[in-house]
Amino acid sequence: MILTVTLNAAVARTLVAPSLTLGHRHRAPQSVTLAGGKGINVARSLRTLGVPVLATGFAGGRNGDAIRDGLSEAAIPFDLIEIEGSSRTSIAVIDPMSGTETEINEYGPEVSQAESREFSRRFEHLMEYATAVVFAGSLPPNFDEGFFTGLVARARERGLYTVVDSTPTVLKAALKANPALVSPNRGEAESVAGFDFIEEEDFPRGLSRLSELGAESACITSPEGHSYFAVEERIVSAFAPVVERVSTIGSGDAYLAGLLAGLLHRKLGPVDSVRLAAGCAAANAESLGAGAFEEERAEELAGEVRVDLTSRSFQEDPA
Repeated sequence: MILTVTLNAAVARTLVAPSLTLGHRHRAPQSVTLAGGKGINVARSLRTLGVPVLATGFAGGRNGDAIRDGLSEAAIPFDLIEIEGSSRTSIAVIDPMSGTETEINEYGPEVSQAESREFSRRFEHLMEYATAVVFAGSLPPNFDEGFFTGLVARARERGLYTVVDSTPTVLKAALKANPALVSPNRGEAESVAGFDFIEEEDFPRGLSRLSELGAESACITSPEGHSYFAVEERIVSAFAPVVERVSTIGSGDAYLAGLLAGLLHRKLGPVDSVRLAAGCAAANAESLGAGAFEEERAEELAGEVRVDLTSRSFQEDPA
């Protein structure tokens, strides 16, 4: 079972607003509301792929109730700690005419020390049933990176496969706990690595930097559908097929879920796991709502993914 940790869960609303113009009134012909937060998006995608999963984290208020209802509707098992504050709302506005995606994310509620202690207690229990833990998304506003890094370290001590996909500041701190896999997007990876990725060879350099900072393996995704996955001494680069995009929001989460489903659940090799990951990301881009794709479509697109495998060392000095 894969355990996903979402410390700042949200009610995620996606609206379609053609020809969006600031300062004007618009009507949305399409919309979708889902339980959200990166860890929950990963859990939804894993559930779609038939991977046993359980979602944990914090949820409170009416939005917390909506998050629980959304997980139940998606048949995703969960164990969320009830908090006094109300969980946040995240809004994405898609303009199909211009191809733009605008996101407005609330900071989220503070979490009390008592609530934090209760989560830590339950987390220890849930890890007994897990083979892997995915730590994804932002932190509550009164949490520091040390809490997050401590959770990663505890999972590592239990011998679990640990995955981190968070904001650059949190990710950089969590690398000290030597996670098994980190999964930043291009912008996040540039921030952690300390340089811009301009040429194609900058992506392998970025992967090497993430390794130097503590990651056992790493993948980097880009909005254009190009991804890089480094494991041991190999780098697998993939080009997702061109699809009619509806929204790319959540495609990175779908990619991570596909990669984990391939590596840990289906026991595929790195190349086939990356194919599945890129197929999931492309299928997600065709759908409205993060992780709301169909497994059959993801499998179909995975067969169209172009993959290159190089033997360039993951440990190569980027200088």
